[in-house]
Amino acid sequence: MILSPPEQVQARGRLAALFWPNADDGKAAANLRQAVARIRHVQEENGFTLIQANNSTLHLAPSDDVYCDLIELSRHIEGDVVLNPLQLSRIYGGELLANQDSGGQEFEDWLSSKRNELLLHAVDGIALGMRPGTRFSQAERSICARRLLELDPYREDAVCVLMEEAAERRHYARVKELYTSMRSVLSNELGVEPSPETRALYTNLMEMVR
Repeated sequence: MILSPPEQVQARGRLAALFWPNADDGKAAANLRQAVARIRHVQEENGFTLIQANNSTLHLAPSDDVYCDLIELSRHIEGDVVLNPLQLSRIYGGELLANQDSGGQEFEDWLSSKRNELLLHAVDGIALGMRPGTRFSQAERSICARRLLELDPYREDAVCVLMEEAAERRHYARVKELYTSMRSVLSNELGVEPSPETRALYTNLMEMVR
């Protein structure tokens, strides 16, 4: 529902079919009723509202005291709010529904598409925080770089930011470690060498040792 803007409403029948594709309609509907009952119980017990339901639909209706990182990220994607790279680094927690059991093909296709969409938005947004000349400090650029490498281990630009940070602190062993690790990852997994720009930066930084 969060990822179904602008209505953020789903028909009960569609949800039942998505989550229990191998059950007959009656069993799937019963499973959904039980799930909705558990949701209501948790909401009432803890004094908040996130999801409301009627006889035909479920819809998102978060109370003012509810914070959900996925809602915030969805609003960012839709352009309702603007999250800066540091905020995206904190909010994007990783793969959507990473522990979700396998469902029907329609649900799996939808989930794969949404996972890719969220990841791409997070990666692109976080990468903006590494650019030279931004209002972010070197330390903040490095935060973005480290998070970006967690999401995409092939990002040479992130490694370059971290090498620059290490060199600024005169941690040249760390510079070498970062470059060597990146070179190994690229060679072993992609069969390529670091770009000329990355090699040149590494050479220039290590020359400071002499």
